[in-house]
Amino acid sequence: MRYLKALIARKTMLSVLAVGVISAGALGGTYANFTATPVTIASNAFATGTLSIGRSGSGAIFNVSAQKIGQEATGSLTITNTGTISGVFTGTASSTGTLAPSIKLVIYRDNDNVAGSKLYDGTLAAFSSADLGTIVPAASTTFYFHVSLPTTGTDAGDNLLQGSSASTTFSWTAVQA
Repeated sequence: MRYLKALIARKTMLSVLAVGVISAGALGGTYANFTATPVTIASNAFATGTLSIGRSGSGAIFNVSAQKIGQEATGSLTITNTGTISGVFTGTASSTGTLAPSIKLVIYRDNDNVAGSKLYDGTLAAFSSADLGTIVPAASTTFYFHVSLPTTGTDAGDNLLQGSSASTTFSWTAVQA
């Protein structure tokens, strides 16, 4: 009997061991993983562009002394986008002096004295800003300025302008387009 119990125990143990080995083999196969070779993309680069303004010449656009009634002075200026990106340009002015409301200012863009290119026509004192549009890199725009001192309509009114003066600062700015 002892022999029979030992034989049954051994067969049970072998059965349990066989089931364990088969189960381990089956379970081990279900945990297999696929792997892929990595893909590398090199040389990705990023850099900013620049928005920069240059101007032709130096100094004032015009400097008129001893202005007379009916006299006109002219000057021009070329603005260049020296940067690498397009910019939306604006021209502004700030005027001081008692003569500023009496001086007539006309500004043309790219074509002097051509009606379709007129940016501004009014008094020096009233000019505050003008939208100059988009200027692409390396492009230039020339602005033509005409200033004159028109008559007030009477000698007495014109005589009141004697000895008067005005000063203006023109500025150009750009914002990326």
